Amino acid sequence: MAAALPTGRQGRLLAVGLVILTVVVAWLAVAAPLMDLYADQDARLAQRAALADRMSLVAEEVPALQARAASVPANNGTATFEGATDALAGASLQSLLQSLASTAGAGLSSLETLTADQAGPYRRIGVKLSISAPLPVLVELMAQIEQAHPPMLIDDLQIHGSPIVLPGAQSAALDAGFTVYGFRGGTAP
Repeated sequence: MAAALPTGRQGRLLAVGLVILTVVVAWLAVAAPLMDLYADQDARLAQRAALADRMSLVAEEVPALQARAASVPANNGTATFEGATDALAGASLQSLLQSLASTAGAGLSSLETLTADQAGPYRRIGVKLSISAPLPVLVELMAQIEQAHPPMLIDDLQIHGSPIVLPGAQSAALDAGFTVYGFRGGTAP
């Protein structure tokens, strides 16, 4: 004999419970994920709209920036190293670095000229140098390089040292190596 479904008040409560369970399952399985998907898509659309607005503002600035760039001469003597070749400009850069190092009170351990690269209308010339000096001298040299004309950039800075201060020395000597870049006008031969 088959079990009969409850009738009366128990049957109504069971039916209401099944309806509520069905609604909850449908909500968790279908409606909630769809609402989350809609919210994610809405956020993505808002982000893309903000990006499009920003890009349109940047695009409006391009002609003015191009006009400004065109008005600057390719070999602006105050911003670049002079020299008919990369080697001559590199020698100029080396000479300036030696002068700055002696002014700061530092002796350069080594200088190595790097291969020049094309960077837009300029040639990027570089010198890799090594120095052994106390921290104040090293900081002074880097400040002078930062303020020098023509402008130079410091890259690949590596500092090694010992926390031990030798007797008679004011501070411990640090071994530092870094690359200094400058620019000269022109293109590769």
